[in-house]
Amino acid sequence: MRRRVFLSGVSMGGLAAASARAQSALGTPALPRPPNTQAAKLDDTVGEGFNRIVIARWGDGVLPDAPPFNPNPLTGDQADSQFPYDGVIAALINPPPAQDGIPRKVLVVATPDVPARMVFPGGVDNPDVAGREQGVTVINLEYLGGRWVSVDGGYQSRRIADGTLCQMSGPAAAVLGGTVQGVLAPQGGCATPWGTALLAEGDAGAWLQRLANVGYGYADPAQAPRFGWVVELNPLDPQSIPIKRTALGRLARTGIAATQTTDGRPVVFFTQDDPAGFLFRFIAATNATDGTALDSGTISVAQIQGSAINWLDLGTDVPTLAGLAGAAAQAGASPFDAPGGLALTQDGATLYLACRGNAARTQADALNPRAGDNNGHIISFAIPGGDVTAKSFAGKLVLVAGNPASAPGTQYGPGSQAWLRQPRTLDFDTQNQLWIGTDQGGDTSKTADGLFIMQTGSGAPYLLNVAYLAPKGAAMGGAAFDAVTRTTFGMVRHPGATPTASFNFPATRWPTLLHSMPPQSTVIGLVQR
Repeated sequence: MRRRVFLSGVSMGGLAAASARAQSALGTPALPRPPNTQAAKLDDTVGEGFNRIVIARWGDGVLPDAPPFNPNPLTGDQADSQFPYDGVIAALINPPPAQDGIPRKVLVVATPDVPARMVFPGGVDNPDVAGREQGVTVINLEYLGGRWVSVDGGYQSRRIADGTLCQMSGPAAAVLGGTVQGVLAPQGGCATPWGTALLAEGDAGAWLQRLANVGYGYADPAQAPRFGWVVELNPLDPQSIPIKRTALGRLARTGIAATQTTDGRPVVFFTQDDPAGFLFRFIAATNATDGTALDSGTISVAQIQGSAINWLDLGTDVPTLAGLAGAAAQAGASPFDAPGGLALTQDGATLYLACRGNAARTQADALNPRAGDNNGHIISFAIPGGDVTAKSFAGKLVLVAGNPASAPGTQYGPGSQAWLRQPRTLDFDTQNQLWIGTDQGGDTSKTADGLFIMQTGSGAPYLLNVAYLAPKGAAMGGAAFDAVTRTTFGMVRHPGATPTASFNFPATRWPTLLHSMPPQSTVIGLVQR
């Protein structure tokens, strides 16, 4: 195995003290426009108190036989064995301790998209390569020389793509068949308390059309129902077969979070990838430990009642599961403004939901506070007595996003030192601080996307600070944490991919900033000083 180590460093420094003072009153109604310290630049910006290191980039070796990175053009062999173009952190798993005493972790990354304009020279699509580039990447990390590094050809390292054999399980398997070829358009994922990773397939329609002439029968309309499921993966077993759990329904998903009831039954929350999407909950029928607990249970959908949500149970029949969004709408589900990331506090008392905003909303409500607005907001739901099976959760707006100098109705905690737009990912660190990742779809003309830290304790509730700002065109794909080494892992997605950019003319060539290199999505480490 080859260990890959990259240079570390701090780029551009932290925010200036004067700028911080100018923004200290964010959330008050009459603020002059703060200095544009959050503007997207060619390079990234690292917040006060952190050093930034590079851990893995697009083109770095994942498998031991990976060829050197050469995107001119990208080949199928590279896609099969290298770190992919795009990524969202799905899970960070701790393997059993090794005899050599070296700390190790297994990182699971979902790759939802491979845009031809940014990946292929001249924007000329190569569907065969693109289908192998998207999917899921499992990479090994080691802590060597005082920092985390990726391992080329690690034991668990693998790539899962359009040609990977998957198992179908649960109620719909009898109709769809026991196996399916491929994982398509995974939007994210989560680690589970029982040691696996759940991956949320999104809308596979565009991929099925793009891959129609590649093979695997994707041109057959009968293939479509085999995608759009929750995929369960054992990242620690490189021979394990991904399993699509049909009991959780078929839906284009964005966020997903897993926990357990007091008697050990799995509970999974997930969101619909739609500007007016729904929030769902799955409660398993059993606490089986033989790998079948996710094969039966009850799905409910949230309905807003005042500032609370009530959970409406849906049917468990195959037509309901296969058409989950329609069944939810018919049951009276309430739409949220582009619901995305989900995060549970460590004590299980609160569920947080990120909404990116919906400019098409015509009427506000208590949990979607603005019509015609695409800045987004974050909601907390109090789980009564920590009972995740309760029929009702009380909701509260904890952040209403946007530039407080220009966007109406913004809401930030007192003393906040930053502002943000379009929150998409939520992750709790070991200190119960909520890390918010933003995603403006590459349009960083108003502000840079980044990682922001929000306090959730009683000392300074909902105070917001910036930890990291990504370069031009980049979004953030989540965070994961190692408390021992004081490292936050973050995923910088598609740098340089502004709306008018291309492979030949990106908005930045970060992280190398070399004209001979394309911009590269990168797993970074923010190491607390």
